[in-house]
Amino acid sequence: MLNEPTTISRQDLAAKLQSTLVRPDATRAQLIEHIEACAVHSFNAAMIPMAYVPLAREILRGTTVKVATTICFGTGNETVFAKIALLRECLALGADEVDYEPHMSLFLSGELAAFQEESALLVQAAGSLTLKAMLELGYIESRQGKIQAAQLLEQAGVPWIKNSSGGGHRPGHATPEDIQLLRQNLRPETHVKASGGIRKLEQVIALIEAGAELLGTSNAVGILDGFTDEPSAY
Repeated sequence: MLNEPTTISRQDLAAKLQSTLVRPDATRAQLIEHIEACAVHSFNAAMIPMAYVPLAREILRGTTVKVATTICFGTGNETVFAKIALLRECLALGADEVDYEPHMSLFLSGELAAFQEESALLVQAAGSLTLKAMLELGYIESRQGKIQAAQLLEQAGVPWIKNSSGGGHRPGHATPEDIQLLRQNLRPETHVKASGGIRKLEQVIALIEAGAELLGTSNAVGILDGFTDEPSAY
């Protein structure tokens, strides 16, 4: 069963949304508009490409909006030392949070110790960064395999587990079933973020009810535009 139906205010909804613009063709002007919209709506975070972290830090100074970025988006098969170098660069640039792709090939190949060790090393290197693993549940066929992968990351010390990056050659979409699977099989102190194909308010509510604490979406403004505090909206 899913959790009880969610009653949420517009302000609290915005605080759960990490508004995302990481397209490789996004221009500086588009990114400025995106970051400024995050400030206006008081979203949880502005998710932007690493190179624009200093710009976001400048625009968001004095707000509660965090600066988030991503490494190894939709790939994950970089070496752990390359990922550590990227994490350190994110930290130096002023990022608050980093979403990273674990080396899914290691898990799918049965190299479970190496899969877990990679994330343990990244947790150690992250310092003050909040680290979120973009676990590609869509690559894993069995329910038990999905649980095992998530728990290996949890045991490595990763504080946030996501269902997907929403990118790569096989983009995964957030579903209430996958979010519920994560929430029910991870410790309460391990956090869950939904990502991938989240475009509508109804999806957001269903994912929150399933256990998502944060949601990454490129349509955060559109989702808020569809929100009303009237109970009839649901």
